[in-house]
Amino acid sequence: MAEPGDTPYLGSILARLHFWGVVSDMDVPGGVTGTFELADQDGAVTMDALVGPPGPAGENAPIVKMQYQSSIDDPADLPQNLTDDPIDIGKAWWVGNIVYLWDGEHYVQKQMGTQGPPGPLPNITPTVQLLDPDNPSLTSEIIVSGTSANPTWLLKLKAPRGPQGDNATIRDATDYDDSVAPAAGQVIAWNGVDYAPADFNPLATRFYTVPESAFTDFTGLATRQTIGSFIIPPMPFDYVPVVHGHFKANGIELDADPFIIGSEVRIGNATSGQLIAKGAGNMSSWSALFPHASSTGSPNTAITPDNGIGMIPAYSTGTTSTLYVNLVNEGMPGFYSFNKAGAQLSILIVPVSPLKPEDGS
Repeated sequence: MAEPGDTPYLGSILARLHFWGVVSDMDVPGGVTGTFELADQDGAVTMDALVGPPGPAGENAPIVKMQYQSSIDDPADLPQNLTDDPIDIGKAWWVGNIVYLWDGEHYVQKQMGTQGPPGPLPNITPTVQLLDPDNPSLTSEIIVSGTSANPTWLLKLKAPRGPQGDNATIRDATDYDDSVAPAAGQVIAWNGVDYAPADFNPLATRFYTVPESAFTDFTGLATRQTIGSFIIPPMPFDYVPVVHGHFKANGIELDADPFIIGSEVRIGNATSGQLIAKGAGNMSSWSALFPHASSTGSPNTAITPDNGIGMIPAYSTGTTSTLYVNLVNEGMPGFYSFNKAGAQLSILIVPVSPLKPEDGS
């Protein structure tokens, strides 16, 4: 059973409410009055509305002095003699869909109407032409040509001349390999990685001679006897050695040509290496060496610039680039007597490839 002060639930109704304020003055003691009316699904609430005193006066809005009678239709024709005097400030010109308002220092652009879509971007092609800074008759300028969509700008700039800098030091350049000091007569050349000192003609032929002191005297019984060798230094290219020479040897052989001992030069091995020079013996005991690659077992072997016969690869060392000089008798063994006095060998290095990097690639 409900008691006084209870708030029993009576029901729910969906209502639309309207609110009004009741105007009062500040001399009336503070209080809030409200009324509420509800009819069917429509209700109304009325209460006090407080009004404060007027606030301080605000700043006046800037006056826009629109120049409606102006005939200007190009922003380039806007007046350039306006000042910061109040008589000028606020003057405005409506050109196209933009109002140009003078604020005392410059024109402020204000769009009129709604913003349109972004316009096309011009494809600008700039070029620069430096003018002589010491010519008083020249001035910097920009010459525009082409269309608005594809303009070309020629910037003719009279850039000031700076102070003279230090002389360039080539060996301090970042792309110069200074790990090896240049020799007299060398030039700067690209080595595939950096610039570096190099011979003026790196593919020039090299010439070597082997003196008689490099050979070894021999006396004994043999068919082929090595009397000397020469290691060719590494070369930066593939090459063929062209060999000439002369030797004096005599002895007794057990064949049809006694006392006649020939000579030969082979690459890489004294007995099985490629034959590149040969000299026949004669009755004078002197054997003269000339370039020679064929043999009885290989009569068609010949040296050409690109067939690889007699070729030593770039940067070869050791036995690969060693020339072996032999006394030889192609018949039966014989008794040899060789004295190195007067013996001599000449070697001409002939390149058969371009320069190659040291890794051989």
